[in-house]
Amino acid sequence: MVSRVRFGLILATALGASLALLPSAFAQYDPAPRIDLDRGGAAAPVPVTLPRGVVEAASAYEAYQRRAAAIRASFHDSEAINRAMLVGETYQPEQIEEGLIAYVAMIALGDADFVKNVQILARMPEGPEREGYALLADPAEIARMPGSGEAAALAGAVLREEGGQLLSAGQAVKQSAYDVQREEWSREMAPDPAGRLARAKLLSASAVIPAPEEVSSLLQSTAALQGRRASGEVAMTPTLERGLTLAALAVLGQANDERRLSSLWARPEAAGCMKMAKLNLYQCLAVAGPHYENIFCLGQHAMMDIGQCIAGFGGGAGLQPALSSASQGGVIVPVADSDYRR
Repeated sequence: MVSRVRFGLILATALGASLALLPSAFAQYDPAPRIDLDRGGAAAPVPVTLPRGVVEAASAYEAYQRRAAAIRASFHDSEAINRAMLVGETYQPEQIEEGLIAYVAMIALGDADFVKNVQILARMPEGPEREGYALLADPAEIARMPGSGEAAALAGAVLREEGGQLLSAGQAVKQSAYDVQREEWSREMAPDPAGRLARAKLLSASAVIPAPEEVSSLLQSTAALQGRRASGEVAMTPTLERGLTLAALAVLGQANDERRLSSLWARPEAAGCMKMAKLNLYQCLAVAGPHYENIFCLGQHAMMDIGQCIAGFGGGAGLQPALSSASQGGVIVPVADSDYRR
């Protein structure tokens, strides 16, 4: 598990509020165990809580994916390469893997049918605790939950789409490594290759602590998915299973302790995709000489490889599934129908 300072973030539906309230609500981190959101006088629901570190991991994933997919294949000097490489190198594989699971959970919490079916268990005697232990023991059990297939299809569609964005951007950058060789500067040897490799390793060693506005951006983007559906079905990958399990645990009130959730991201076979991409980047940088070879390393291993990992976690390989919009109310955070009582 990625080690970070933690406290609970309250994720609740605020039907009378505006998304514009989010930046002020998360303008700074408060050491208190909750962040209370204005519901316009409505009765407060039983809170759906995720540990702060889990939400931060999801935010770190989203921020990385957004920035890396925005890298453009327009390099005119070595400084432009260095700036782009800084974006592509700055991620810790373990944190991104945890972040993908948390991101799936936050998408699932916006699926009203899925949340309602979990709420039924929460009303049963001993239901929340018993179900929580069962899901942690075997996250594959989430597939028997009514509504899990639709929630997984949406989350999988989002991951495949975002992986595809990064893959496409990386393909363009990789192609530019060939195109730019017409320019003399690109064939010059890049300075300090050992220092360049050391920087890449340093940027991979520590988890990213996202800025408050990045957490707000995450909550806004996942809230915007409420009411959407993905066409077709999706294979229930381990990342989707664990993400939906985390969402169910949150609704059951069993996701308050990040240490208790550690088994959800203890999956070296999945994190291995991200780690292998980073190792391939290191090896590429270790042998790269001219500037254009660094561009190749960036496009292939810091972008395309990661895009393929993300799409694979979503049950595909960079596909672009259709998402259909639906009318939405004034939802302030990405949790659907948290109106139950214990």
